[in-house]
Amino acid sequence: MTNESSSPDLRSLWQSQPTQPPSISPKDIRRKMRRFERRILRRNIREYAGGIFVIVAFSFCEWKLPAPLFRLGSGLAIAGALYVMFQLHRRASVRPVPGDLGLSTCIEFHRQTLERQRDALRGVGSWYLLPLVPGLAVIMIGTAVNQWTAHPVGMGHLVMGYGIVAGMVGAVFFAVWKLNQRGADRLQVQIDELTALRSHPESGERLC
Repeated sequence: MTNESSSPDLRSLWQSQPTQPPSISPKDIRRKMRRFERRILRRNIREYAGGIFVIVAFSFCEWKLPAPLFRLGSGLAIAGALYVMFQLHRRASVRPVPGDLGLSTCIEFHRQTLERQRDALRGVGSWYLLPLVPGLAVIMIGTAVNQWTAHPVGMGHLVMGYGIVAGMVGAVFFAVWKLNQRGADRLQVQIDELTALRSHPESGERLC
């Protein structure tokens, strides 16, 4: 049973209590920053390794395949991979955490790092996926021309077959784009949390 006469007083007392700012330890924010830095570094290493593999593989094609379209497509693929690696370094490379930061400054640094990675993820369509399209398109056209020359088939069958392949490649690209947008949304949640913490400057005297 509840005491009806005392409930309003208890509610008023609870509502009159001062709101405490969210508590966070300097070690906690430093640990989060280090963990995020390691995760980004591992991701970038995988991406660089993938780019190097693409360059080596298409350099071999450039050397071995005599057909002009194949060589042109391989050259475009190499150029696309180099561009992606350059943009990855420019947009999403790891920035080491400075030492002896005040907690508020440390939070601001981490928030800016998250924003930088969020923007990189949101822009993958233009700097990560699009540069790979010309090389793939020319290689597919070269393959179709080679097939048409060696084993003539009906144009309808040829267009349908390569249309399916192009659709599958497009589906993979869309899935990659979508996953990166979800990753950007998750980073935005963390950015919002840090923005709320930043509104309590009294915590900035502690060192991160």
